[in-house]
Amino acid sequence: MNNDWIIFFLIFLVFFMLYLNNKEADKYIEAKIRRRKGDKEMQELAKRLLGKDVFINTVASGTVDGILKEVVDNSIVIEKEGNESFVNLDYVIRIREYPMNKMGKRKIIWG
Repeated sequence: MNNDWIIFFLIFLVFFMLYLNNKEADKYIEAKIRRRKGDKEMQELAKRLLGKDVFINTVASGTVDGILKEVVDNSIVIEKEGNESFVNLDYVIRIREYPMNKMGKRKIIWG
């Protein structure tokens, strides 16, 4: 009786692992197709903010802020205090203009 349950559990475990692996493969293929086509929506949004002080949330490095200098292919150039940073648009979650107070200074961003 116990042997039957163990065999059933092992078969179920194998099929479950194959299902999870298939899901990961599908996500990888979708991302690869999106990269091949070029994610044009994020590029167009970034071009609207050229020359402005922006705040960018990314997947890997957290946040990047500075003046958006240019948008090239699938990356953007950000300048802050004379240093340039290059960010791949595949890893950008959100781009927004840095809020300013009445005196023209940066406001503190919460969340």
